[in-house]
Amino acid sequence: MTVCWGNDQCKPFAGDVDEVIVSDETAAVLRELVLLDPDCERLVFGMRAHPDGAVLLAGADDLEELIGFVAAEANHEPNRRRQHRLDAAFNALTEAAQTLYS
Repeated sequence: MTVCWGNDQCKPFAGDVDEVIVSDETAAVLRELVLLDPDCERLVFGMRAHPDGAVLLAGADDLEELIGFVAAEANHEPNRRRQHRLDAAFNALTEAAQTLYS
C-alpha cells in the first residue's frame, strides 16, 4: 500500500496498515507534538477527517513509535495541563494499539 500526503509525496508502507480512529482532541495533541521524526510527522499530518474524529493510517511498528514520542514529550512537559492532554493521547493510542494488535 502507498500513502500520499501534501504535494503528491508518496511513501510505500511495509507490512499491514490499519485505520486508527482518534478523537478530535487526540488528533489536535498529535499535531502539536514537537519531538517527532519525519516518519511520524507523515503519519500525524496525513490524518484524515472521520465522523468520530480523525483517521491515522499506521502499521503496528509506526503506531508503537508514535506512542513512544507522545510518552517522551509527556514526560518532559512542565505545563501540567498540556501534560494531562499528552497523557490522554498516550492512553488513547495505547488502547487503540491493544485493541488492534491483541
